[in-house]
Amino acid sequence: MRKFLVILSLSAVLIAPFPALAEYNPATAKNYLISHPENPWSIMALTILGDDAPPADLLKSLNATTAIQYAAPILAITALHQDPRSFGNQDYVAELKKFHESGQIGDPATLNDDIFGLLALIASGEPMTDSAARDAKDFIIAHQQASGGWGFAASGGADSNMTAAAIVALVASGIPQSDSKIQNAFAYLKTAQNPDGGFTYDPQSSYGTASDSSSTAWAVWALNAAGINPLDFSKSGNSPINYLESSQAPEGFFRYQTGSSEDAFSPVTTAYAVIALAGKTLPLYVFTGTAEFEFRIEGKSNTVCSGQAPGPTALDIVKNASTQCGFSYHIQSTSFGPYLDQIGDDKAEGLIGWLYLVNYIAPPKGAADYTLKPGDSIIWYYGDFSWKPARIGLTNTEVAGGASVTATVEYFADNAWTALFEAEVFFGTSNILTDAAGKAVIRAADGYYKIFAEKDGYVRTSSLLLEVGALVENQVNLSVNIEKGQVQASRISFLVTPSSIDFGTLKPGESASKNLTINNSGTVAITVESIVGGDEIFLNNLLLDAISWKNFREHVAAGNAKEVSAALNAPLIYTAQEGNKTAALTFWARGE
Repeated sequence: MRKFLVILSLSAVLIAPFPALAEYNPATAKNYLISHPENPWSIMALTILGDDAPPADLLKSLNATTAIQYAAPILAITALHQDPRSFGNQDYVAELKKFHESGQIGDPATLNDDIFGLLALIASGEPMTDSAARDAKDFIIAHQQASGGWGFAASGGADSNMTAAAIVALVASGIPQSDSKIQNAFAYLKTAQNPDGGFTYDPQSSYGTASDSSSTAWAVWALNAAGINPLDFSKSGNSPINYLESSQAPEGFFRYQTGSSEDAFSPVTTAYAVIALAGKTLPLYVFTGTAEFEFRIEGKSNTVCSGQAPGPTALDIVKNASTQCGFSYHIQSTSFGPYLDQIGDDKAEGLIGWLYLVNYIAPPKGAADYTLKPGDSIIWYYGDFSWKPARIGLTNTEVAGGASVTATVEYFADNAWTALFEAEVFFGTSNILTDAAGKAVIRAADGYYKIFAEKDGYVRTSSLLLEVGALVENQVNLSVNIEKGQVQASRISFLVTPSSIDFGTLKPGESASKNLTINNSGTVAITVESIVGGDEIFLNNLLLDAISWKNFREHVAAGNAKEVSAALNAPLIYTAQEGNKTAALTFWARGE
């Protein structure tokens, strides 16, 4: 059996997280904020506007005496991708938590310290199982008013600012946009919107209900958090974006209200507007450190995803891995904490559900409570508590044509690895059972093979790549070379077009996709798989037909063609150097 490879070059440009917006002048806003950097909000906005070194020294020596005085600096420090526990001369997260008492944060008579305290804790990477974060969330929920809104005072009337901020905090804490609490809050916000598209602070105020840029920006934060296009949240044909755009002065700052002049609060109002117009919300960045953890997610019938992802908890691994591999998941809120009950189509039923292992051992706590440590590796699997993890090894990963290789399969129990008898070892469309020593001898035709093992009651092993025999390769200028007949005649022959993909310029959180065509020009049906080599942005984030390239497998009948979508998702958390990134995507096939 002959095997062919085709190699497709990939490229992308990654830059700082700022979406191009022509509706307002970001350059003048940036210049204005650079000249007015004396508050945490200006620093946050400058990180969005591409300032590589905003003047952050003011964040290093806080003279704070209240919870709210810690919240905005923490949000700014994390926006700089720094740890607020060590950025200044204090552990700001610990200092904020000192104000956690009586089931809330700060002054029990106010809500702003709970709302922004919760956002600061989330930005710091604190899990929602943290008592301060959990209590703040519950305190906010408990004080939602019948109108759907929240107010500055726990017992006072509602206003658009606190309502918008509460939406942002609750969505960040994990409450979905479809939840009735969020929907009721947006219903209240709608009552605060004026025909000019802007929002007033209090639609019931006797002091005036004119729109202002600060209230409008906060409302846009809430819409951005919930995934609602602010252009669709219009009144009398005007959107909040229209109102904000009209509020920018030629000098770059944003007027508080129509006709207003610059004042002492203008830098903060401008920062609010910049965050809103950038399509952003709070927190701008969740600090999780730079540590990433090896993981594997094993579904009912196949490997869902594998690779490296940041924590900080075992449950966060699933959330972060979903952006790499494009799978869906569902987390249910229960009396004992968050419960992962579904990944893809595999949903928990009876005693079978989603469980996790750390270093092959089941921890005695929920995944949301397990904070990962350096060197931890995580396996999520669809099974029950009695299942044991298995592993596979090969005596060689490259052998000559006609040669054999031995696979060894073992399972982990009682802190030791033991040979696994009668495990099925899969290679291509074939499989073989292991003997009493856990071994199976593989003989395969020339080609690439993903080798893995399964047995009922055991967690599927990882996959190893085996190369058998001499391989025929065609690199670079793929379409020209193949069309000129430089690939030798064979029963297996296929063409991939185009020969290169440029994903353009991406910012963190953005994605781009292109289509490929796999044309089977041979005489037999083929199974096509892929390999990627190059920059880590592609290794961890390239999807083929909405799944990780590692799990891609496409069947193409002889004489037929299949279209494949290639998508690159730039992660929200991106700490590597920006600039041009390249990789090679190799497709390989074997006859069926």
